[in-house]
Amino acid sequence: MKIWISKNSEVPVREQLIVQITLGIAAGDLKIGEKLPSTREVARRCDLHSNTVGSAYQKLVDEKLLEFKKGSGFYVAESADARIEGTRQLERLAEEFLASAKALGFDTAEVIALLKKPRRSGHTGGLVVVESDRGLREIIIHELAERFPKITGATLEEFTSGKVHAGSILVAMLDEKPKLEPHLAGGQRCVYLKGRSVSAAMSGQARPSADQTVAVVSGWDGFLSFARIMLLAAKVDPGNLIVRSTREDGWDDSIQRASIIICDSLTFAKLHPAAPSRQFQIISEESFEELAALLG
Repeated sequence: MKIWISKNSEVPVREQLIVQITLGIAAGDLKIGEKLPSTREVARRCDLHSNTVGSAYQKLVDEKLLEFKKGSGFYVAESADARIEGTRQLERLAEEFLASAKALGFDTAEVIALLKKPRRSGHTGGLVVVESDRGLREIIIHELAERFPKITGATLEEFTSGKVHAGSILVAMLDEKPKLEPHLAGGQRCVYLKGRSVSAAMSGQARPSADQTVAVVSGWDGFLSFARIMLLAAKVDPGNLIVRSTREDGWDDSIQRASIIICDSLTFAKLHPAAPSRQFQIISEESFEELAALLG
């Protein structure tokens, strides 16, 4: 492979390397599977720093033109031909687009200004909460729906079987990341929600007195278990503690004598406005802000 580098050029050396290797692949001078000279060899031959060559090689790996084999070096990737052909097609489309715009009376500068104009997210499928626990999924959907439109839910099994709209923005709790990541397609992303900290949830809350009856109510078993543990740790008498699932018939009648009702945000919306309730939000404000920024 022949490389010519001009250190007096306005084009950075790294970009000169990238362009020449790309052109070499496009012209067939570099064949699929062919090994490239090592970064040290190119650096020595062109009087460059090896890190500069390594950075150029890595950029080409990111663009799927090269692949790195540990202990062996860099090779022209099998995907290189398809990648370059795709670039050629994109260039043809761009030329046709500019020609059509010119026919309508727009010059190149106006077209570029329009393309740079900020746009709302191109996602058309809304937000999809991926969570297999039905109780938790319903709470997350409720909290998100108070701030964002078009919220739906899916189990992990439904997502992996292709039942989720391809244009959707996926959201899931952070602890679901190891399960979801292996199933994300190229370019697909998931916003992982952080839970609200216990200290933030308890901030400003008065501790129940010894004679108060405390009810814990939710449709999510995890909330019931966690709240019960926290209250017992706070020395609430087990005899004064009522734990009920909203999936049980008559749950609302069983908490009528409670002095304090501790619940999630979804259950809170089902209670009478005058009920002595304390709701606890599952999603952190940080995660709400991240989603708001993503959706514009």
